[in-house]
Amino acid sequence: MRAAWIEATHAPLRVGERPRPEPGPGQVVVAVRAAGVCHTDLHLRDAVPSSPPLPLVPGHEVAGDVVAVASDVDIALGTRVLVYYYDGCGRCPACADGLENLCPAPKAKYGFDTDGGYAEYMLVAARCCVPLPDSVGYADAAVMGCSGTTALHAGRRVAGVRAGETVVVMGVGGIGLAVTQAAVLDGASVIAVDVHEASLEKAKQVGATDVVLGSVDVAAAVRELTSGRGADVAVDTVGNESTPAVCVDLLRTGGRLVLIGYTDRPAPVDVSRIVTKEVVVRGSVGATLDDAREAVRLLADGHLRAVVSGRYPLADADRVLAELAGGGTVGRIVLEP
Repeated sequence: MRAAWIEATHAPLRVGERPRPEPGPGQVVVAVRAAGVCHTDLHLRDAVPSSPPLPLVPGHEVAGDVVAVASDVDIALGTRVLVYYYDGCGRCPACADGLENLCPAPKAKYGFDTDGGYAEYMLVAARCCVPLPDSVGYADAAVMGCSGTTALHAGRRVAGVRAGETVVVMGVGGIGLAVTQAAVLDGASVIAVDVHEASLEKAKQVGATDVVLGSVDVAAAVRELTSGRGADVAVDTVGNESTPAVCVDLLRTGGRLVLIGYTDRPAPVDVSRIVTKEVVVRGSVGATLDDAREAVRLLADGHLRAVVSGRYPLADADRVLAELAGGGTVGRIVLEP
């Protein structure tokens, strides 16, 4: 089968032939119809914060058709599925609480430590297959498999966004646009922040009440938009050296900061500001299987909308990553093997 994989960090992806997988106990083979390209794939290629096991086929935003199953699996051939990318151990406290994304020893993290969806076929645990209704397209499902699920997890489970609150979304790329939609769905007003005007325009289209260009004094702009109070919640999808500190400044006293984006470089934050404002700071990583099921339901019902900015063949995987690294991509790019 054709695939694109990371053979060495800080190097172009290699595209070529790999053996087609065969299902073992509890597994299925998915014919990949769409694989979203996430900024995390850049982190993996560039070993941020550390190198993944190599060689590795990336791609954790995957939708396709089940084309082979093990004898102990009751999923019908031809079933359309979204692949949930954490296969937890099933025994730890996190898994018992339905928090597979926090499992300390997962059986597989597809696209992270186990081959993912930058390929024609992908080996997947049957329990990680979320059925797709015919009304949901493969590309839409794939990008919602990360951006939509991450947004729901960060907004509902981690931040606890409530109706009537003001949420600042720092960075409105693929995940930020989904966070915007999820917050609006839960009754919040959203202030979108980005350095790219095209991304801000798209944020308004999906429900942002106000937008702020990242080149201005963002904290001052947010205070002006909130009558001096500050935002209730800030969700940082950028995670560079400066955005966490900006988020602390723009929050009201008692506000909540959720960090999704990250960097391998120091990000200085005035801890005294966190203490004296009583800001709650939480990280948010990935999503749960229940989040994936909910994202599919909301997508099918029209409450979430995938923003697909381009579709490319597998052979263009490395060029697409370079385009993503250059910034300015609005929404998500999809590979179609």
